[in-house]
Parts: sequence; C-alpha cells; structure tokens
Amino acid sequence: MTRPPSSQTRPARPLAALMLTTTLAFSLAAGSAYAQSQSQGQSQTRPQPAPKDPVAEMLLSKGERYHRAPDSAQDPDELRQTQALNAEIVAQNDLAENEDRANQAAQAEAQRRWQAEVEQTEAQARADRERHEADLRAADEAQARYERDMADWRATAAACQRGDTARCNAGRKTPN
Repeated sequence: MTRPPSSQTRPARPLAALMLTTTLAFSLAAGSAYAQSQSQGQSQTRPQPAPKDPVAEMLLSKGERYHRAPDSAQDPDELRQTQALNAEIVAQNDLAENEDRANQAAQAEAQRRWQAEVEQTEAQARADRERHEADLRAADEAQARYERDMADWRATAAACQRGDTARCNAGRKTPN
C-alpha cells in the first residue's frame, strides 16, 4: 500500500478543521441566543385571553383548535338536529344532577343516623362501664367487710378456745 505524499493531504485537513470549528462556533452561538430568547420570552409573555367557547376551551386544553362557524353558514336542518341533541343532553345532565342531589341527601341522612347510633352506643358503653366499675367497688367493699368479719370471728374463736369468756361472749352475735 502506497501512501500519498504529505503535501497532498495537508491542505485538506486545515480546511476541514476550519469548517468544523466555524460550524461549532455558529451552533453554540445560535443555541445560546435561542436559550436567551426563550428565557426572556417566558418571563415577558402576556396571558392570552381565555376562549369564550367552552368547546374551544376544552379542545385547546387537549392541544387542538376549534373554530365554530356562524349559524348562518351552517345547514338549518343540522342546526335543529344539533339543538335537539344538545337539549336532550342538557335534560340528561339535569336528571343526573337531580339524582346526585337526592343521593347526597340520602347519604347525609344515613350519615346523620349512623352518627346518632354511634353516639348512643358510646353513651351506653359509658353507662355500662360506670355500672361495672360501681359493681367492682361494691364487690371490693363486700370482700373487705368479709375479711374483717372473718378476722374478728377467728379472734373470737381463738379467745373462746383460750377460755376468755368475756371476749367469747362479746364476739357472739345475736340471732335475727
């Protein structure tokens, strides 16, 4: 394989390098200028007027554009049919809205009844708890009384076994 003389390859390389450098410089400058214009444009943009047509507004939110033709430019039969369909849709929407209101009222009533039942259940639970605690106190008092009486009986029985008749006679209870 033979190699071309060095004098033939040298002129092409500086030209290509110069073109590459120039292209990169222009690209960087253009990109920088574009970025600056975008950042300035975003800070100075004015709010666009809101469309007056709800259909246009909905389509714009989806990225589409809608231009409604004036009624005079539309077919009268098609206009009547459209108006009838729109009236039917409005009636269905009204019916659905009335059903929603009735459902909400029923839900509110059910919620009120449930809340009243919860409050009643909580009040009953409090009363049951208080009654249980009173029963526990009464049982503790009865147990303490029993233990005192048993202690007194054991002391009296022991006195009687020792022959202490005064204590033995004092500890006897009269029958009812």
